[in-house]
Amino acid sequence: MAGRRRNTHSPANVMFLAAAGCILVTILIVPASAYAHPYLVVPSSDSHPGGEARLPVPVKLWQVPPVAVLLVFTAVFVPFCLAPAEILLSCAGFVVMNFRRTRKKTVLENDCRASIYRHIIANPGSGFTGIMNSLPVNRGTLHYHLGILCREKFIIAYSAGEMTRYFQNAGKFSDPEMDAMARLRNRVDLSICEFLSLSPGASRQEIAQRIQTTCSTVSWHMHRLCEAGVIASAREGRCITYRLTSVAAKVMDELQ
Repeated sequence: MAGRRRNTHSPANVMFLAAAGCILVTILIVPASAYAHPYLVVPSSDSHPGGEARLPVPVKLWQVPPVAVLLVFTAVFVPFCLAPAEILLSCAGFVVMNFRRTRKKTVLENDCRASIYRHIIANPGSGFTGIMNSLPVNRGTLHYHLGILCREKFIIAYSAGEMTRYFQNAGKFSDPEMDAMARLRNRVDLSICEFLSLSPGASRQEIAQRIQTTCSTVSWHMHRLCEAGVIASAREGRCITYRLTSVAAKVMDELQ
């Protein structure tokens, strides 16, 4: 059997709440009324203090407590020391908020970067100028995108002498092949190698006649190509003949 619910609105409870409210109002009003009347401050004596007025006595620096000197130094110079740090932190925050790192998965989502990557795949050993002349991209933009592709290991930059050539980072070419391909991006060197691939054992005079240049120019190019291992020379009597090395022959097949 359930018990009877207690009546919280009985007359006794109502009277108790009313009395508590009156007490609370009295506590809040009485302190405020205590300050309603003005008050005066009266000196204890009409006579002025005796003695002569004295000026403050200066204190030497060495008489100041070390703790006080340290506090003054901290208060004066610490803000100046913190100013450069605040400037650097502000600049760092600005750079971080405006810098978006390109992740490996999103490298080729940029259309310009993707076209540069496809051009390098189709033309291994391309140089900076060749890429810029083949694509509608300015120098600064091309330098930026090549840096990202190299950083994310999509391409590699191979240096052959004073030239820098770009290849897909797929392990498709060995170092000698990349070196030969980088050198064959030169128009004259490529013309010489194309002629030697069709006419192995040609002489310097025949090469000069074929590419329509002087023998001295051919000699300069042949010297460079022989040192790079692209062309091999052989003496036959009083004549020197030239032919492609196996590496250069493979590279010529790739370029063709």
